[in-house]
Amino acid sequence: MDLEVFRELLTPAGQRVLLAAAALGPTEAGFLACFEKLRKHSPPALAKAALDTVLLRQRAKAKFAAADRMYFTREALEQASGDAVARYRAARLAPFGTVADLCCGIGGDTVAFAAAGLTVHAIELDPLRAAMAAANAAVLGVAERVTVHEADALTVPLPDVRAAFADPNRRSDGKRHLDPEAYAPSLSALRGRFPTGFPIGVKIAPGVNRGDVSALDAEAEFLSVGGEMKECVLWLGPLRSAAWRATVLPAGATLSAAGEPPPTGAPTEVGEYVYDPDPAVVRAGLTGVLAEQLDLSPFDWQVATLTGPEVVRSPFVTAYRVEHSDRFHAGQLRDYLREHGVGRVTMVKRGSMLDADEVTRRLKLSGSEHRVVILTRVAGEQAVIVGNRVQ
Repeated sequence: MDLEVFRELLTPAGQRVLLAAAALGPTEAGFLACFEKLRKHSPPALAKAALDTVLLRQRAKAKFAAADRMYFTREALEQASGDAVARYRAARLAPFGTVADLCCGIGGDTVAFAAAGLTVHAIELDPLRAAMAAANAAVLGVAERVTVHEADALTVPLPDVRAAFADPNRRSDGKRHLDPEAYAPSLSALRGRFPTGFPIGVKIAPGVNRGDVSALDAEAEFLSVGGEMKECVLWLGPLRSAAWRATVLPAGATLSAAGEPPPTGAPTEVGEYVYDPDPAVVRAGLTGVLAEQLDLSPFDWQVATLTGPEVVRSPFVTAYRVEHSDRFHAGQLRDYLREHGVGRVTMVKRGSMLDADEVTRRLKLSGSEHRVVILTRVAGEQAVIVGNRVQ
């Protein structure tokens, strides 16, 4: 939709069309049929905008608890962090009182900052996204703490703020960029807008080259939600409290290193239990720190999975009790699983060159039991570990 249609959607008449669109229960596959029904009583552009909004709200529920009241564009929703990360980030910025949210998009972080008590100056170049950010602040009840500026983050006169956060565009020409200098705006351009030592947070791709980060005087915080890697944030100035950090949400547990993290110790044999580190820990290079903290060891130089003789409880790992481990041989694995009545498996691939789907097809199981099958490497060779997740 364009800005004019969005403004029409916000009117009482537009809201009635939006309610009618929601009542149709549209799906991607049934969009055209719903559109034909809705356009009989509404302008076509408004009908399409209403249906698009309903579908985007459905998709956004995985990220935002209040998705049913918010407004999105497809691209902005993909880029938005979601509630869990935004709330955590707001807590880090809350002591500063007033913050600039640069490249704010539809305002996902903006509303979280305001809900945490911050006064927010949200800056967004795209007119439609800026209007959506203002609308989202209004429907979520934080508009009195939010000022939206439709402007270029690199040229707008900066308001009087004590800290800043930026979510630059990491895509162009259909490509995702890992180098922060390829973002729009670039990391150096964003830093150049503020005095040296100013507290700034910048969202970057979690696949960023560690060497690029090491060259900066910044904290790189890798964040996961529910065991899924989400993003990395560079914290600069007083916001820097470590060199590398892994944070797992919603638990809020955090692991850090003040300097370059140590490697894991020497590999050992697979023990009674194996532990799969959270992806945030792995991306932050903190597997060695975690292994030392939990008294665990790797079983291969090239695999982040750890092992130990006893059960260890930690928000940073998923634990599995080992029932069987051996070099990988499809026939032997199939025989073992059939002997134990296994008909369902959950495949976990860690450092293996094998195709997990192909292995599953070749097993041809029919029992009633369930097992976790970890395809991995042990002492440099393709291996398999069979077990169950520790609850």
